[in-house]
Amino acid sequence: MSRQQAQLAVAQDIVSGVARAGSEQQDPVRAAAEIYRALAPCEPTCVVFYCCTRYPLELLARELSRYFPDITVIGCTSAGEITPLGYKKHSISAFGLSQSLFAVESVLIENLAAFTKSDADTLVDGMLNNLRKKAVTSSPIDKQCFALSLLDGLSVREELVINALSESLHEIPLVGGSAGDDQHFVDTQVFHNGKFYSDAAVFMLVNTACNFEVFSQHHLAPMQEKLVVTQVSPDLRVVQEFNAEPAALEYCRINNLKLEDLNSRTFAMYPLAVQIGDHLYIRSIQQVNDDLSLTFFCAIDAGVVLTQMTSPGLLSHTSMIFNLLEESVGEIQLLIGFDCIHRRAEIDEYQLEEDMSELYMEHNVIGFSTYGEQINGLHLNHTFTGVAIGYPRDQANPDLTLT
Repeated sequence: MSRQQAQLAVAQDIVSGVARAGSEQQDPVRAAAEIYRALAPCEPTCVVFYCCTRYPLELLARELSRYFPDITVIGCTSAGEITPLGYKKHSISAFGLSQSLFAVESVLIENLAAFTKSDADTLVDGMLNNLRKKAVTSSPIDKQCFALSLLDGLSVREELVINALSESLHEIPLVGGSAGDDQHFVDTQVFHNGKFYSDAAVFMLVNTACNFEVFSQHHLAPMQEKLVVTQVSPDLRVVQEFNAEPAALEYCRINNLKLEDLNSRTFAMYPLAVQIGDHLYIRSIQQVNDDLSLTFFCAIDAGVVLTQMTSPGLLSHTSMIFNLLEESVGEIQLLIGFDCIHRRAEIDEYQLEEDMSELYMEHNVIGFSTYGEQINGLHLNHTFTGVAIGYPRDQANPDLTLT
């Protein structure tokens, strides 16, 4: 194992009870062993991981279950990973939350199409009752708790599930991401306690004695051109027409592109947004289809007006986000990050990977490149979304122990 791999395998903060890890080992047996060595010292009550789809998932599941047999383990497949050494591809990133400062309750939700608000009410009530019995804080559970969601990124059910859960959570913030598969758009999966699942979601409640802040930001600015959705298949997130013209052709027109230019990179570099109130929410395109229709990552419907967007600068905006988060929670010991795959494409286009990786390393980000991000009841695109976790309220300026 190289020195860099050794550094990537172990990055932990024993003082705070949070551990961060990653592995570029392509053998799942060795990768799982590296993750275990990094996370075990913090005595985790749960482990969360994100992995490339190149791994044989059944074998990886078996190995992770062998190393962490008696604790909650959740995760999902990814379209790129954020590790203790920043952005990586074809790897695993992970974090552990110690039993001394965190209590968790998790559940697997299957058959997403049949999930209802009543199901969400029953689920959340039961989980909160269980969480209260093992809470690590004396405060009311809804004051020191956040929810974490991981969903099958090809399920086309994110909005339905997230909205139902968010309403049932009331004041408890929810944050999460949609699983990826390295932009193959064939098979995205979530993991819960020993097994990978398709058409499923993992939902976890986290009670903590630490300061934390849930956030979601995008760095894009509006331009003049508008597109009106005039023909759409909303259940499939497929737009056939903008402005009563073939969707792909109209998209090309406003961006001065040729049809043969359309690919994942151009969709990332030429985004669209819908305005709701004073806010612009990005609606990212997944792919162009043979009939010149466009498939989106997020919900889309007839009559929606989309605004052409541009990027004034991703790096500076992300740095600003970290400054604001540090003002809120103090020094960040772990930032659970859900980073849209289209942000990663822009980073690659402008050769920002090294600078962004340094920024993420500095602020202890662990996460993955997603097919969509969730914040409370919203399913979004092209955002950096997550939860920043500081130190316990009574722990001032702890010394980091990194090995």
